Amino acid sequence: MCFGGFMKVAVVFGGESCEHDVSIITGVQLINKFNNYLYDIVPVYISKDGVWYTGEELNDLDNYSVGLNYKKLKKCSLVAGSNILYIIKGKKLVPYNEIDAAIPCMHGVRGEDGALAGVLELSHIPYTSCSICSSSVSMDKGVFKTFAKGLGVSVIDGYVVDNNEFLIDESRVVDGISNFGLPVIIKPCRQGSSIGIEVVKNVADVKNALSMAFQYDNRVLVEKYVDVDKEVNLALFDNKGELVVSLTETPLGSDEILSFDNKYRKNAGGFETIKRIMPASISEDANYELSDMATKVYRGLDMFGVVRFDFILDRSGMLYLNEVNTIPGSMANYLFDKSQYPYPKLIELMISNAVKRFERDLGIKKTIDTDIVGSGIDFLKK
Repeated sequence: MCFGGFMKVAVVFGGESCEHDVSIITGVQLINKFNNYLYDIVPVYISKDGVWYTGEELNDLDNYSVGLNYKKLKKCSLVAGSNILYIIKGKKLVPYNEIDAAIPCMHGVRGEDGALAGVLELSHIPYTSCSICSSSVSMDKGVFKTFAKGLGVSVIDGYVVDNNEFLIDESRVVDGISNFGLPVIIKPCRQGSSIGIEVVKNVADVKNALSMAFQYDNRVLVEKYVDVDKEVNLALFDNKGELVVSLTETPLGSDEILSFDNKYRKNAGGFETIKRIMPASISEDANYELSDMATKVYRGLDMFGVVRFDFILDRSGMLYLNEVNTIPGSMANYLFDKSQYPYPKLIELMISNAVKRFERDLGIKKTIDTDIVGSGIDFLKK
């Protein structure tokens, strides 16, 4: 594995999630910001049905809008225990590229939830995003809310409803939400980009909102509706032990919640091209509080790489941490001071930090020598 000089870096994007198309934008944008004098880029696109492909065709965003020419692409795969990307030819695996590092750009399930991190760990490939644990905790809004509360971070009151509960007794679940107090926001626990989210103000609409949310996940989060003044986001990344805090932003949308349409369909360039106020118009105290909450979570969950934190400021001045994005759209590069961290430099830091983490973890003892198997065999023979 090459840990200096010319490195082969896999950029992994697409995937089997509702955020598949958003991930394409993040991945291809990043590929085209690389310093080609330092890295050999290996694009790895995962289709909606989970097939892996590689090829130069993947580097041009225009090719996706007209439809990829799969004849120009090669099916590929990683294999546990090896950092080699293989080409699939019939029933054979042919070595293609030794991968020195990977940048996961897959938003949503099977990407941002730690699944991809697990594949890369099994393949012994350094990667730029959060670990399996911090990714999976952050992806599930219900689990994350419990964790954040434990750190003393302010979150909106809410609770989780399981699909089985709803299927067994719809009336009981609806009554529970009514007693919790309307209006509420109902959202899938493990989706992003505002997918499946509904503001519910009347009891008559609860069942339909739950049914829609359960189309996207088996766990649904029910939260108190907050009279939002503005959304405020910021990002962090760890650079050699020092946390770099980005500028704040307020993304502008026309809805009660920033919808998928506002985030992406009206902004073909992805999250980077959304209209925003930057820095956000907030007080110095609020700015400090945001940074403090984000730092507590980043350190408490042992996060890694660039992570975006999305906050809500209500009309009373109360701040809540709404969610975290361990693989943020456009890698949240637009939030960092361009004079210090232009996108190509941010990418270089992400890769070098990933390799350093990998080298550090090589020194951790993962196995021990025991005689358990031999003793077990002797026991079974008795």
